[in-house]
Amino acid sequence: MALIEVRGLTKLYRMGDSVVRALDGVDLTIERGEFVAITGASGSGKSTMMHLLGCLDRPTRGTYRLDNRDVSALGDAELAEVRNKLIGFVFQTFNLINRTTAEENVAVPLFYARRTNTRAPAARALERVGLAPRARHMPNELSGGERQRVAIARAIVNDPVLLLADEPTGNLDSRTGEQIMEIFRNLNAQGVTVVMVTHEPDIAQQARRIVHMKDGRILSDRPATEIAAERSKPAAIPVARAAPPAADAPVEVAAPAAGPAASDGPRARAPGTLAALACSLVGPALYIACTATLYALAQKYQLQDMNPQRVPGAVMAVASVASLGFLLGLVAGVVTILLANGVLRRIREAPEPLAGRRRARGAQVLGWLTVLAPIVLFTLNILGIGRR
Repeated sequence: MALIEVRGLTKLYRMGDSVVRALDGVDLTIERGEFVAITGASGSGKSTMMHLLGCLDRPTRGTYRLDNRDVSALGDAELAEVRNKLIGFVFQTFNLINRTTAEENVAVPLFYARRTNTRAPAARALERVGLAPRARHMPNELSGGERQRVAIARAIVNDPVLLLADEPTGNLDSRTGEQIMEIFRNLNAQGVTVVMVTHEPDIAQQARRIVHMKDGRILSDRPATEIAAERSKPAAIPVARAAPPAADAPVEVAAPAAGPAASDGPRARAPGTLAALACSLVGPALYIACTATLYALAQKYQLQDMNPQRVPGAVMAVASVASLGFLLGLVAGVVTILLANGVLRRIREAPEPLAGRRRARGAQVLGWLTVLAPIVLFTLNILGIGRR
């Protein structure tokens, strides 16, 4: 029994006074376990087709049966249920939540399905895409390929019958894109039905079947092996000249391999990291300087008596300034905490990975120590602990 049956599918959009026919009477059948690529130029209707197959929109005319159920006329609530239980989505831009870990991102569909046990299924999904060791990392701590793997794990965590991928390699370099396609091939080998929209012929060729669209209609629907055989025929005619390109091929393929390393190279430092570090050192420096000053004055002038008649006025002034230094150190500690928190927030919310998390954490710890140290010492002094 077919998983997808589309008959006469039509989608019209009104643009002012004109009507755009995005899909024009499309017929399509996809069996369970197939790996289908939908290709076409911009405006060919492939994205509209993806939206309708994913139950993100309803057709103007025609029928769409998914898993032997007519979903073309369902209401919004019913479509949402179908999307959650039967369909997994993988998008070009990953669409991850920056403030949650990889594992928590994967578990999002489980929350919508009101599942109580979310950690175990999310961990299994991450393991299926080879990302179990990165489960606790935030999205901005992952490379582009790793973020797409998280998106794939999120798409399969509910064990959907259909996996839809919209330009899944569009934001990735060629080597990382090949790794993502290998994951799709493995999932398909495990029985997952995959439908992928792409404009890249090399990516489409890795599916088992290629549906080419133009002007809202299906122009061709053929096995990928048949298309590959046709493309290879002209190159096979000149036998004598085929050897040099084959020898050079590894060199051309190896050249882009430096791309991923460059893309995952040194990260930009989060703004404010150095300021937080510098400020974290100000408080302890003030405490040390003021403590040393007061200790030296106390040893020489016996400031503990606090008798202005016995202590020179200049000395009392220096002692007062040194005492004020403790207050300034406390303020520096508070400022350090605020700066460090700001840096960590920017790292969490940044669309790309940023460096500086460890420095910001260190500054944050120093800030809290700077704030708490005088409070603890003052409290102990009030309670009389440590007095001789």
